[in-house]
Amino acid sequence: MPDVNALIGQALLTTLVPILLITIVSIVIIIFVVRRLSGNTGANRALMATGETAQATILNMWDTGVSINDNPRIGMLLEVRPANRPAFQVEIKQVVSRVQTAQYQPGQMLEVKYDPNDTKKVVISAIIAGGMGGGMMQGAASPAATAQLQATLQQQDAINQQIVATGEAASATVLAVTPTGITVNGSNPYVSLNLQVTPTGRPPFVAQTQAVIAAQSVQRYQPGAVIAVRFDPQNTARVAVEHS
Repeated sequence: MPDVNALIGQALLTTLVPILLITIVSIVIIIFVVRRLSGNTGANRALMATGETAQATILNMWDTGVSINDNPRIGMLLEVRPANRPAFQVEIKQVVSRVQTAQYQPGQMLEVKYDPNDTKKVVISAIIAGGMGGGMMQGAASPAATAQLQATLQQQDAINQQIVATGEAASATVLAVTPTGITVNGSNPYVSLNLQVTPTGRPPFVAQTQAVIAAQSVQRYQPGAVIAVRFDPQNTARVAVEHS
């Protein structure tokens, strides 16, 4: 006769061991995630205190599936526009208030802090309401943010004028157009354009630029449209819309 107690013990081991292993692994994962989030929070606080201020626009947003105290941790692709260097894109993850989730949508303007020595380190410092009307920021932006935004627009305009004046002409196909949430001199939108540029006598290339588009011409700058541009032959990342 088989030993009943031995069979029961074996059955319990067979059942409990996998449960214990799963529990241990789950606890380890939770501890790792909590420590990582705590580290990120500390780094964000340091960045808020020491980082440089810039304007940014949300290009894409997604749910990471993580919540802290019922507040979601979301992922975002941002276009950051510092006052004294070219714009750049970066992906970040940040815990946001559950009641403010609807404000973190593509096209929303933000005020951010970034590490000038490592532009992958960016943290959101404020949501900017409103846009540019008649050259002045409307909404909740601070005077410093307003001044910086105007400086950014002026800097970008100067760069575009220089490229148009000295660059080579080419046609370009609009791959994507992303509103920045800014309008200039009324209802003329300031947008970010992803372009496939087709120069004469050299291979096509993909580039990104920013431009103010006349409100009545917005339909001419939708994906698939072919537009006139100028580019810097020494640096094809520098492209300007010739007629915007």
